[in-house]
Amino acid sequence: MKRIILIAIVLTGFMSVNKSFAQTATLNVTLSDVLSMTVSAPTAVNFDTEAKYTSGVTLPLADHITVISSKGYTVKAISGAITGPSSLTAATVKLTTTIGTSNAGNVGGTFTYASNLALPAVGGTAATVISSTQTSWNLLVSANKFNVTYKIGEGGVYAGKTIGANVVPVIYTVTQP
Repeated sequence: MKRIILIAIVLTGFMSVNKSFAQTATLNVTLSDVLSMTVSAPTAVNFDTEAKYTSGVTLPLADHITVISSKGYTVKAISGAITGPSSLTAATVKLTTTIGTSNAGNVGGTFTYASNLALPAVGGTAATVISSTQTSWNLLVSANKFNVTYKIGEGGVYAGKTIGANVVPVIYTVTQP
């Protein structure tokens, strides 16, 4: 009889120790759009040979544009107000874009790139040079990098112009849909 009572007490003790409790914590998470772009500074372009005046100058810039975006995005470009003694026109600068040399960001989704696109003049409508349907994040890397190749003054369009330093600003904008 003592054994039965002792076993009943031990079983009752184990039963009361194995209780569990659950509680819930509610986390409120707010997601906001993230969007930024950087453009590296190009080097100076000199027209100092017959070949450059005849064929123009090609200026390839690796990883020239960097975009960070939490969703799809579009990069557009237009020529700013050109200054200098030569009266150059915006359409004499063309650009081609491709995925960056050291890009480690997201390459999923659909990308479109400009190919030999003549820059519109200031006051006109900016042209699309890169668009992506997806975020730039690939879980580890947040940024997409893009190469830009400028083709400047081909076809002899700068021959006969007043010599001197000229500035052709290229204005890039990035937007999300």
